[in-house]
Amino acid sequence: MKLANLIGWAALAVTVGAVLFRAGYRIGRDKAGLRRFVAPGAAGIAQQEETAFYFRGVHFLLSDEPDKAIEAFTQAVRINSETVEIYLSLGNLFRARGEVGRAIRIHQNIIARPDLSDQNRTAALFALAEDYRQGGFLDRAVEAYRRVLTVDPAHRKALIGLQALHESEGRWDLALEVLRTLKRVSGQADPRREAHLLLRAGQEQWEQEKKNPAGSSTTLPSLEPFQAAIKVYPGCVEAYRLLGEAQMERNELSAAIKNFSTVRKTRPSHFFLLVSSLQKAFSLAKDEKGFDRLMQDAVAASTATPRLILSWGNILEEQGRLEEAILLLRRGVAAHPNSPFLAHRLLRLLSRSAQWQEASVVGERCLDMLTSRQPVFQCSQCGFKSQDISWKCPQCQVWDTMEPL
Repeated sequence: MKLANLIGWAALAVTVGAVLFRAGYRIGRDKAGLRRFVAPGAAGIAQQEETAFYFRGVHFLLSDEPDKAIEAFTQAVRINSETVEIYLSLGNLFRARGEVGRAIRIHQNIIARPDLSDQNRTAALFALAEDYRQGGFLDRAVEAYRRVLTVDPAHRKALIGLQALHESEGRWDLALEVLRTLKRVSGQADPRREAHLLLRAGQEQWEQEKKNPAGSSTTLPSLEPFQAAIKVYPGCVEAYRLLGEAQMERNELSAAIKNFSTVRKTRPSHFFLLVSSLQKAFSLAKDEKGFDRLMQDAVAASTATPRLILSWGNILEEQGRLEEAILLLRRGVAAHPNSPFLAHRLLRLLSRSAQWQEASVVGERCLDMLTSRQPVFQCSQCGFKSQDISWKCPQCQVWDTMEPL
């Protein structure tokens, strides 16, 4: 069984175990009462059979036999149809094995009971929402999650499920609204998610305002959503990119360059993603020398990444500045000896300039580095790879299955 399914079964076993504890306590109490007054009759025997089916179901569940577990729990439910917790667990079992229709029917039947407690109604509504979500009935899932929140506005799992559904459907404003509710309920913020939801909503607003500008034809779309995303999460590279590109459309080139450049400080590892946007902004400002100075400074900094060096090297090569590109990549390889990308690009440029001896040294070093990282053995059963032989596979635990690659 896959790890995710195993975790699901284990969670259900905990739920059923709690029911068993209560059932065992009740049966023990009732049996004591029966011994005190009368001999055990049909009611006592039924309770014993019910408990036996419960324990049998848990046994099959933990033995990775879901079909037999479902059969046992179904028998327990037939004996005592008032056991709502077991009905809920049985529905969850059906959903976990992909029988969404059966899970939906079970949970709908629970909700239809007039004497159901608020706690059990909330649990059944949430389970039904999960059924609908897994079955692809997204509108129904949204409705069910909202019904849960009507009963319990602080239901975290329902908020998480509803937020994820709105996000998957591209309903960014609604996803953002639920996320902020979840933040108030849990006391935990998710600034990265919030920033990107602000950006998605802001992009749609930006495009809409460009198509249908309010007022005069000179009215410009608002930059506020992009700025709000940066405020929520200052490390949001996409927010700086979108803000800068919007400013370029407004011919605010200095502001765009400033925002693109800010990523060097807020997220230096991702600064290379904005190199092409920076080049365009400097070009529109007719300041190619300014771009050159900025890039020379950026690749010389201690925060320069291999990807940034490659980006600048590509531009130098495109401009015909081959010797500068080679010098840049030599320094890059020296600073990042484990980067195959820098070594490969340097090798190519050395070959272009017919510097064969150095190219041979770089190529050999690059191959040594790459082969040292490659796995040597692979398990014929599960595909696990390693550099060392293990006579018992660490992943699937089968003996003598590691084959050389």
